[in-house]
Amino acid sequence: MPSVAPERSKERSDQSKAISLLIVEDDALVASYIRDVLEESGFIVLGTPSTGAEALALAGALRPRLALVDIRLAGPLDGIEVACELLSRYEVPSIFLSGVVDPEVLERARAAQPLGFLPKPFRPSQVFNALEEALKRPLPS
Repeated sequence: MPSVAPERSKERSDQSKAISLLIVEDDALVASYIRDVLEESGFIVLGTPSTGAEALALAGALRPRLALVDIRLAGPLDGIEVACELLSRYEVPSIFLSGVVDPEVLERARAAQPLGFLPKPFRPSQVFNALEEALKRPLPS
């Protein structure tokens, strides 16, 4: 009996082709890990900015399809503010990454109309599932 896994892997790879992403994460090891996993699966990672200002500059220049954004970023802009700006300025939706699941923070995060939320630590399969679901949804209005 043939295995189903290669077909699913090919399907995932086909779906990821030409999907460009930003990974906005101030932990270089986490950003590098996510980048490696996504690039191995065919996603195009346009950059891994570690601050809100860097993320907004890259998004303006490169126009990614989607951003993975850590809620807690170093610097004057937190991830929620960055995600709100990405959406309003460039129509780039976000999926949040966070090690903190605080009801107040989650309530604030709703303003960014995120397409998903990944609590840290996460497995590669969780990242793929969140991306697949996000790419099926229409852009927030």
